[in-house]
This record gives sequence, structure tokens and C-alpha cells, in this order.
Amino acid sequence: MSKANVISNETLVISVEKKDSSALGWIGRITAILLGAFGLLIGSLLCLTIIGILLGFPLMVLSLPVLMTGIGKQRVDCPHCKKKNYVLNTAENLTCPKCRNLTVINWK
Repeated sequence: MSKANVISNETLVISVEKKDSSALGWIGRITAILLGAFGLLIGSLLCLTIIGILLGFPLMVLSLPVLMTGIGKQRVDCPHCKKKNYVLNTAENLTCPKCRNLTVINWK
């Protein structure tokens, strides 16, 4: 999925295939953002009660990927430490919070 080329001793260039978000369109992206935010809000309100936490927590967990898809984030693995990072589809580079190494991203 991703290829790495070395620029310097700590900077790598990786090629990552961009997920196609054009299938959603702008109406789909707005809908995904609204549904994800609404799910997080309702889930957090449900978590205020002991009984509601049984439904609220799974609702919050399931709303996060919907929200991230609407925003346009994609998972990229750090080539140095293999940590999973989420970056915007328009990001040109990634500084890993775990190993603090810079990685340049070439989107396909």
C-alpha cells in the first residue's frame, strides 16, 4: 500500500493511495459530518447516566469513523515505528507523535 524512499537519515518519502472520497460528494460529506457530530453528542449525553452508558459509549465509538470520513482523514502508518496516524487527505507530510520523525507523503 505504501512505498518508502529515503531522503535523509531520518526523513522518508512514502507513497500512499488516496481513498476516493468523491463518491460521497459535498452533500455526503456534510451529511457524514453532521451524523458523526450528532452521534458523538447523543452518545456523550447518554453516558451521563449509568444505564445510558451501555448505549452511549458504542454510539460514540461508531460515530468517530463517520465523522473522520466526512472531514477527510485517512490512516497512514509511520514507516519508522509503525504507529497508526490519521492525517487529512491534503497533508503533505507527517510528524509522528511517537517517534518524532518527519515523513513526506506522496498521494497517488
